[in-house]
Amino acid sequence: MIKINNLTFHYSDTDKPALRNINLEIQDGEFVLITGPSGGGKSSLCRCLNGLIPHFYGGEITGKVEVENLDVVEHSTRELATKVGMVFQDPENQLVAMDVDREIAFGLENLGFPRELMAKRIEEALDTVGIAGLRHRAITELSGGEKQRVAIASVLALYPNILVLDEPTSELDPKGAEEVLNVIERLNDELGITVILVEHRLDRVVQHIDRMVVLDDGVIMADGVSRAIISDSKVVRSGVGMPPVIKLIQGLKEKGIKIDNTPLTVKEGRAALAKVFQRRVIARHFPSRRCKAQSAEAIPAQPLIEVKGLWHAYPNGFVALKNINLKVCEGEFVAVMGRNASGKTTLVKHFNGLLKPTKGSVLVNGINTGETTISKLAKKVGYVFQNPNDHLFADTVEEEIAFTLRNLGFSTTEMKSLIDQVLERFGLMPYRHRYPRSISGGEKQRVALASILVAQPKIIILDEPTRGMEYKLKAELMRFLDEYRKDGKAVILVTQDVETVAEYGDRVIMLSEGKIIVDGSKREVLSQALLFSPQINRLAQSLKSHGVPSDILTADEALTALT
Repeated sequence: MIKINNLTFHYSDTDKPALRNINLEIQDGEFVLITGPSGGGKSSLCRCLNGLIPHFYGGEITGKVEVENLDVVEHSTRELATKVGMVFQDPENQLVAMDVDREIAFGLENLGFPRELMAKRIEEALDTVGIAGLRHRAITELSGGEKQRVAIASVLALYPNILVLDEPTSELDPKGAEEVLNVIERLNDELGITVILVEHRLDRVVQHIDRMVVLDDGVIMADGVSRAIISDSKVVRSGVGMPPVIKLIQGLKEKGIKIDNTPLTVKEGRAALAKVFQRRVIARHFPSRRCKAQSAEAIPAQPLIEVKGLWHAYPNGFVALKNINLKVCEGEFVAVMGRNASGKTTLVKHFNGLLKPTKGSVLVNGINTGETTISKLAKKVGYVFQNPNDHLFADTVEEEIAFTLRNLGFSTTEMKSLIDQVLERFGLMPYRHRYPRSISGGEKQRVALASILVAQPKIIILDEPTRGMEYKLKAELMRFLDEYRKDGKAVILVTQDVETVAEYGDRVIMLSEGKIIVDGSKREVLSQALLFSPQINRLAQSLKSHGVPSDILTADEALTALT
């Protein structure tokens, strides 16, 4: 059992408390979701459960936190590690070994497990998260999603009584995320492990949980069963993103259509909506918005990126890209999707010269990337890395953003104006003078975005930019990017977030095993798909016998289909 009484915590470099007067009890065997806006205190609360707060992070703590009858202030992190296993928001923060096998063994060795038991635990952990094929791979060679699975396996091998997971599916493809969550649910159901899950994407997790706790500004603003909390307008206004099925139900109720219960899943939604759609749907299609680069009537847009016969092999011989051919034109908003380790990041790193073709060519705004420098390409291409820590090195958020402008020769007056604008746009004004690495994962992501977008490059590439970002800020970012790609610019988004692509993208390039398997409009690629299909489309597919168009992608589109 976890008991938290009157917990308040300040980090040492801030005046404002990260957590304020938290009172919470979690019973053995519960599956609890903690959600809420970025910077609301979710990760800080999790760090209190395994003693990282206060033993590692320092700061000022008052109140009491008891985990399995151990006071976290009085007991060491080593003692608590036998009770609480934690998977961090950024998997690289906990990966220390050279290869996967040794990484999973690391915690077991430190706790003195016998060799025979270690071998058994390692095999179980590898199989549980589906990475047995990676056991001899170097950690540095893994994709972000693969690293996330390794981090989960290394914690599961310890058989903790309590499992704390901070955004564990943020870098996983839809199939991988579903598999991991099913594993976590099975551990909870069959072994009675208490699970505390931090997650923004409620559509992925809401069907698995027993209880939801919403944190905002360091305070618990809601605590209870999912159906009650997701109907609370105060929670919606706080920035918590409702699953599309629930958003659709709320919209239907506003139209005066009576629906007795709030469905949490596609299956429940199908049962609740079958009669409603049968009476009210007009069969119609929703053509994708087409930018000038795609429109047959418009003058052909200028290609900003041309890839011809691109192959890429890493030094160890692994062939990551195989005969890639594509163009990205002015005004396009392109989503690059695919399973983990399908070659997405490898592909886009060729667009700013971080990687050079093994064979073939890449032209960016007419410049051959194999014959120029990264610094020259940086004036044309902005790249936001998958891991925001790769960007952050300055002493303050303001200096982090100023660094880019200073390197590109902006004047002091121009810099001040642009910095103020980008801080305001990304909600970073309160963090202007904060040390970037001391803020939350979602806030770091916004700082990294701001530091690149402030220079307004011709092409912007974003690798998993919405990781750790709540719905409200995510929507603001996507609207900004939608506006940004106009006037001859282009946006390339590497993402596993199907719902975001369904709502804001234009074109989807799907990769598998280093090859492009499909390249088309979002409606062509995402509708009637098995894995990369948004929630509303899965609902529409199941209701097409009632006249529901099978190419609907979003809740707003579904609402417009009603008379």
